[in-house]
Amino acid sequence: MKKIYLIQILLLSIFLAGCDSTEYLEFENTQVKIESANVNFSALGGTGEIVVAESNNFTATVDQTWCSLNVSGNVISVTAIPNMSISGRNARITVKSGNKVNYVSVTQASITFKTETDNATIDGKGGEARIAYETEASLAIDTVTGSWLTASIDGNEIVLQAANANPSISNTRSATVTLAIQNQGTTLFTYDISVTQEKNYLVYEDYLGTYTMYYTTTNTSPTPTKSLTVTLSAKVEGESYKLEGILAPAFDTNHVTVNYNANGTVSILGQIMFKYPSTTWDTWFLPYSKPTPNGNYVNRSTTVGMVSADIDLSSGNLKFSMVDNGVWGTPYEVAGFLIRVYDVSTNMGNLAGADGQPYYFFPSFEKQ
Repeated sequence: MKKIYLIQILLLSIFLAGCDSTEYLEFENTQVKIESANVNFSALGGTGEIVVAESNNFTATVDQTWCSLNVSGNVISVTAIPNMSISGRNARITVKSGNKVNYVSVTQASITFKTETDNATIDGKGGEARIAYETEASLAIDTVTGSWLTASIDGNEIVLQAANANPSISNTRSATVTLAIQNQGTTLFTYDISVTQEKNYLVYEDYLGTYTMYYTTTNTSPTPTKSLTVTLSAKVEGESYKLEGILAPAFDTNHVTVNYNANGTVSILGQIMFKYPSTTWDTWFLPYSKPTPNGNYVNRSTTVGMVSADIDLSSGNLKFSMVDNGVWGTPYEVAGFLIRVYDVSTNMGNLAGADGQPYYFFPSFEKQ
């Protein structure tokens, strides 16, 4: 009984194997055999090959006009023209030999655009930034927001140029460059680059030079009524300057000291200009307050004074005003300076400056 059962299983297996083989042979006999196919294209297009195993004559057709064929022997050369669109595309090649047929899919990628970054930074003093890019299409500058920035294409780089310094030492400024990816003058799509110009951190050397100093002789109005030509020259390199031209010629050898600060500003503080030999007399360049409910005040302090503010470089020349440095404290606010002689703590009278008077209120500077 067991032997009969085993024989039945063996016969069934042979039958099933014979059926599978026959069906496969029937399917194989209906196809044109393809040995290899290399027909996946980039957006630039090009030529690929399909190698057909058939030794008999065969025909090949394609269903898309962007793809063309050339048959030589058993090789089908497939040529794809550039795909200057933002979408990929497909074609189907039909290969026939007698009653046999087979199909080969052709793919072509869409156009690509790559940059090494989409955010660029330019130094606060001006200059350029370059961004490398890759694309199969042509590239053009579409728009630039921000009049301080220009953009151009140089080979495979986008050139971003800030001709002028950022007029602010406290704020960055930004712009957007829109790029047009094109084919034969037609824009396929656009791409944005964000550009930031850093704060214009003023270094020590930026302040050196000749200035027009504007000021008033009253602490009640900031509107300038007078001006002097003054210079800022080096006193201690990287730390301080000599402000020359503000005092009368007889005293100008004892110049006012201006400090360079770590944040890129400058400050003028109360200071002793000179001491009279063999006396207890000295001359101060003193901070003088705005009017308060209790009157006007001076302060013989070497920490109270004024600091540069409203720094403006938009015209190409450095401009800044001087404001209270916040050290004196409420209710006092420094409006300017006074030149005064003291005998210890006794007020011995004011000294005239370069224009014959001792007061310099609401000073501002414009570099010549």
